[in-house]
Amino acid sequence: MLAPLINISLFREFIEGDRLILTPNHRLAAKITDAWAIANRDDRRVWQAPRVFSIDHWLRFCWDELQDQNHDLVAGLGIVGQQQSRYYWERAIKLNHPELSSKYARLADDTLSRLQQWNLAYPDVPSDSPAADYFKQWAQSFDGLLHRNNLVTTAQSWHSIARGFEAGALPIEDEIVLYGFQSIPPLQSNIINEASRQCTTIKTPISEAQASVLNVASPAEELRLAAHWAAQQLKINKDERIGIIIPDLKDNLAAVARVIAEACQTEKINPVVNISAGISLSATAIVSQALDLIGMLKQQYPLEAWITILYSPHSLFDRLPISFRVDAENRLRAASRFTYDLREFLNEVMPNSSEDNSEHTDLILRPLITTRDSRAVTEVTKQDYSSWALMFKSVLNDLGWPGSRSLDSAEYQQRAHWDRLLEEFSELDNLLIEVGFNSALKQLRLLAQDAVFHPQTADAPLQILGLLEGDGLRFDQLWITGMHSQNFPASVAINSLLPASFQRLHAMPHSLPERELEIAQSLLQGFKNNTGRLLLSYPELKGEEQMEPSPLLRLDPRVNSEVIAGDVTPHPRWLTPAHQYEVFKDSAPPYDPDKETIRTGSTLLKNQSLCPFNAFAVHRLKAEPLEEPSQGLSAKDRGSLLHDILFRLWRQWDNSSSLYNLTSAALHEILTETINETLHEFIPRHSILRGNRYRALEQTRLEKLLLAWLELEKQRPPFSVIDLECSQRLRFGDLEISLKLDRIDSVDGDLVVIDYKSGEVTASHWQGDRPKDPQLPLYVLASEPQAKGCAFAQVKAGKIKFAGISESELIADVKPLDSWDAQVSQWQSAIKGLADEFTSGVAQVEVFDTGSFQYQTHLLPLNRWHEESDINTELLNKSNQ
Repeated sequence: MLAPLINISLFREFIEGDRLILTPNHRLAAKITDAWAIANRDDRRVWQAPRVFSIDHWLRFCWDELQDQNHDLVAGLGIVGQQQSRYYWERAIKLNHPELSSKYARLADDTLSRLQQWNLAYPDVPSDSPAADYFKQWAQSFDGLLHRNNLVTTAQSWHSIARGFEAGALPIEDEIVLYGFQSIPPLQSNIINEASRQCTTIKTPISEAQASVLNVASPAEELRLAAHWAAQQLKINKDERIGIIIPDLKDNLAAVARVIAEACQTEKINPVVNISAGISLSATAIVSQALDLIGMLKQQYPLEAWITILYSPHSLFDRLPISFRVDAENRLRAASRFTYDLREFLNEVMPNSSEDNSEHTDLILRPLITTRDSRAVTEVTKQDYSSWALMFKSVLNDLGWPGSRSLDSAEYQQRAHWDRLLEEFSELDNLLIEVGFNSALKQLRLLAQDAVFHPQTADAPLQILGLLEGDGLRFDQLWITGMHSQNFPASVAINSLLPASFQRLHAMPHSLPERELEIAQSLLQGFKNNTGRLLLSYPELKGEEQMEPSPLLRLDPRVNSEVIAGDVTPHPRWLTPAHQYEVFKDSAPPYDPDKETIRTGSTLLKNQSLCPFNAFAVHRLKAEPLEEPSQGLSAKDRGSLLHDILFRLWRQWDNSSSLYNLTSAALHEILTETINETLHEFIPRHSILRGNRYRALEQTRLEKLLLAWLELEKQRPPFSVIDLECSQRLRFGDLEISLKLDRIDSVDGDLVVIDYKSGEVTASHWQGDRPKDPQLPLYVLASEPQAKGCAFAQVKAGKIKFAGISESELIADVKPLDSWDAQVSQWQSAIKGLADEFTSGVAQVEVFDTGSFQYQTHLLPLNRWHEESDINTELLNKSNQ
């Protein structure tokens, strides 16, 4: 059985004497109450509940008591809520300095609260800096807004409570008992003194025990060691109270949870774990999805957000067949857009043909379409917050939130927290304003971001806590991480809106290094007093910076980390258990055209030349990268435009004489008209071209580029255009290659194959036993009668040229080959070799061209090229066994 986290014997006398006990936080108060229940439940069926409260809770109770009396001190006043306060601060900042961001609202609120808790007022702040002047102006406006709305800050309510005790409106306590406080603001201290005849502080008995100090390589290793140590201790004794204190827990919550889970899995235990730091409610999947579903009604969302909604289990989309959602994603990606609104999203994902859309799918999506078109969504402009809350609830219900499957425990708690959040949101009606959709949703998102979700768990033997959260709790064993000199004692942190000298003068929080030292010494002694075994660790390196241990650890003995936690690997061994996988040499089956259909073309043999496995993956496994949105026209789109325009031009001209005979003005007119027609025909597939300005820029670019290209064409020997976009097929055994030749010219009776390229090309890529780019050699082999030359037409701004080879001087500025027939024969042999490799199932992960391989990185998760050496080593070891 787990021992209580509190030594209840320290409190027994005070609880039995019905004394008021105050703690700095609710967690500590709850643990005292739990410990008292454990101490009484064995021999009593009923016992008096202890009067234990966090100080904030008790002060709110005192305020409510004055309100119930309708006392003059509080009559007609209310305490401003967190979101109301933010709204008024934003207004105050905008009134005085509209050019500044509203992000200063929270800092200003914290600053005013700190002043008031130190019994200071904003006029007391000296005007030593522009920041202080700005703050005083904001605070004056904020104070005025509160006054006009009969509101007070929390700290101002405490001043009223102090006066309530002075006036006798609140009952005086015989004794107030304090536990767990490192410091108390002057205002709260004054209230405690006014509220009691005697004040007592409970201190744990001083322990002379020393802690053990460990130095580890890095913060990541430190966390792994602490996690595995805790798991090992719980495996030995599941009823021990084990704690790990992590000073920066809030900043590393996900990593901490993962490492703790890995350690427990490694030790094959499944304890209840309590992690004190919560996460923002808006970061939970169920609430994040609720906010996104509401927002999609009227806001543009990026592609990634729509895809998340599409696959989320928390909406009506979850009831759609997975095939429908995959097709919908592909249509969204194919549109190459960065953002969509709801109407645009539905236009893309809804099949155009009723044959593609089943009645079941229509029925599921109908509420979404109805919601999109409803008057509540399309016509409502402004309303109060409670009306928006009702609409948001209705929308979520219509859209199938929180999903059709049963919620797990955490999701159920998050759903309940969301309901409370909407109630808090409705209370913003106190602002007496009406807001539009975007403003309402912004406030709801801010509320969700500020709300902290703590999953409720059973009593946990393993506690993961922040530094202050662990103070006052009792453990059998405790490990505190991050005890380096920069972290413990804490560094001074001056409030940027107040003069540093002013903060030091009044000993405000985090302004005096000697006060931080006192707090650190008190914390460390408290941990020693409350812990059977205490371990303190620090990393030797943080990034590239050398760390030193805290000076407060200099008297404690050092211990080797391996003695404490053993050998801990960076990755859990169970991730790669030897008995759960086997490495063996495999090969692809031969290609059988009767059993599989593949898309063939010159790219197939290009990929086979580059890396056989990638060719297998792309052409036989149909592996394709997910399309990503692009700004403007992609390189592929520009290439298609270029091909289409040149096709239209040469379809008109047929031969070089037609080009030579055109005047400059006539050529420019034909070019302008052809480019314009082509751009307009591309508009349905490329919405960017709907814009007149962008289309005009593209028109100008193409005119300049093609005029330069046609000047080069004029320098060639006379030629005729024999064919355009000519389709051909080549067969190599079972493999039939489909080709489309851009253009075939005739020069002095000999044929020349031309392929347009808008990027840079290299003729040497056609050479060797594994030509890097066999496209033009394939075109030559497919031409009838066989061509005597081939060339890439590189139509690239600033680098316009022909790159090719021929039997005689058929191509301008290209030196003829000594033996064209020998070159064609070599191509035939090389290409047949690549085709035979592909059809026979040669698919090893072997890279023959690392330069081109980098353009296929999307296949790395499939080909696992980076693991090749490790896999080959394991295969070799296996063969030698």
